[in-house]
Amino acid sequence: MKKLLFSVATLLILNIAFAQEPVFNWNTSNTKPNLDIETKTYLNFADGYYLVNKIAPSATEFNPTISVECFNNKNERVYKKIVNFEAMEDFAGAVYLNKTIYIFKSLFSKDAGKNTLTATPLNAEGMNLGKPVTISSISAEKLVQRGRFNVASSTDGSKLIVLSQPNFVKDENEKITIALYNDKLEKQWSSDQTFTYPWTRAVDNEPFVNNNGTAFILKKTDMKGDDNTYSIFSFTGKALKEFKIQMDGKKKIATIAKAFADNGDFTIGGYYTEDSKVKIGFGTAFHGSFLQRIDNGGETVKIAVINPFEKRKDIVAKSIVFNNNNPILLGEEYFVTSQSRPRDPKIPLADQDMFARDYSYNGLDIIIDGFDAAGKPLYFTSINKSNSSKNDNGVWVSYFGAIMKGKLYIIFNDEKSNYDEKKKAIIFGGSPKIIVYTTVDPITGVAAAVMPVSNTGPVGGKSGDMNLHPDVFIKLNDNQCVIRAESADLYRMGLVNF
Repeated sequence: MKKLLFSVATLLILNIAFAQEPVFNWNTSNTKPNLDIETKTYLNFADGYYLVNKIAPSATEFNPTISVECFNNKNERVYKKIVNFEAMEDFAGAVYLNKTIYIFKSLFSKDAGKNTLTATPLNAEGMNLGKPVTISSISAEKLVQRGRFNVASSTDGSKLIVLSQPNFVKDENEKITIALYNDKLEKQWSSDQTFTYPWTRAVDNEPFVNNNGTAFILKKTDMKGDDNTYSIFSFTGKALKEFKIQMDGKKKIATIAKAFADNGDFTIGGYYTEDSKVKIGFGTAFHGSFLQRIDNGGETVKIAVINPFEKRKDIVAKSIVFNNNNPILLGEEYFVTSQSRPRDPKIPLADQDMFARDYSYNGLDIIIDGFDAAGKPLYFTSINKSNSSKNDNGVWVSYFGAIMKGKLYIIFNDEKSNYDEKKKAIIFGGSPKIIVYTTVDPITGVAAAVMPVSNTGPVGGKSGDMNLHPDVFIKLNDNQCVIRAESADLYRMGLVNF
């Protein structure tokens, strides 16, 4: 009887452990344009998701190459659409509103003397673009004076914020126009505003909007200096309200992550240094973290804290996730190094690029800082990881993390030899990369042992045709997310079930 009870208990434990393991289901391989692609925008909708891909323009091109891909809820690619641009047209972004994806482009016209922003809908089949809708314009006599537009949508796809930024005017304070639209592109309000900061030729304003329609702007306020100072501005249609991110003494913000809490509070957090300018990859010493959280109406600061810690190095803030109302700051020890490429003795010197360089991408320990609802540090957790790659943009060396079913899941690539009984053997050149995961208790910060995923399909391992690309990640709901894997020639999208 005791043996039977022990067996049943063992099976229950195994079933619980297995149920917690993420299960990957991959689609068929899709052709990947090239390694320079930047999957810029991930747009989630009820029956699937969109990817908006951006490839930087070549030396002879004015615009990047933009493609839109639509996947259904079975993780099948429905279509891929290349978006074409006119000669003096800029890509301003893409948003998902009212079951429709919109491509925002701005076109400068010398005859009209303005730069005009339009929103072009992409129909459900993706075979063609709809009729462009004029959204806004900026007066401009020359192409170099056209200014620029930034757009962002709320997480539920019901609100659109448009930030119009005219060209620099000497000896004046910076001016903007900010406007809110609903999911039918109907204007709710629009307002011309002037910052309290002098205009510079370089501006750094990033707009956000929550589901309530409160707009936020994260502004870098020291464009002429090296202090890395920022402010958050809130706006509801009347006047800008500023919340400075205060850093005393020699403290300088080094790296930032942004997120909306479930209730619409706008939160930014990251890490700061006190030693010098930030030089990731040169052993920059970081001295602490910071958090600032503005309520969903843009009226008050809920959190404004600075938390010193023992020095850490080369941290990049990746994201902020929320466990109920408590923020968790996810970071990574990450740096990029480069050196001149060695001369090839087999190739004539005149045929070699004397400026060519080799780039190394290093994604090391995973950093997790947990806080309570008031911003007080609860724990610090570090998960060992050591991934490096060369001349491939480092797409697989990082990780992704999300709260799924009440746990913080961390998933990344790791050396297969680390989970082999013969792992102590010396393997020259490294072993095959496999998908591994761990869970972290979001309340205590206690991390479970890192475990290999038992069934990775065609991704990772000796016979896998590609590795995870963790920076392309979409959380669909509390049970599912989407992840990307790729090689030099192909990619797959994976539906991950928890």
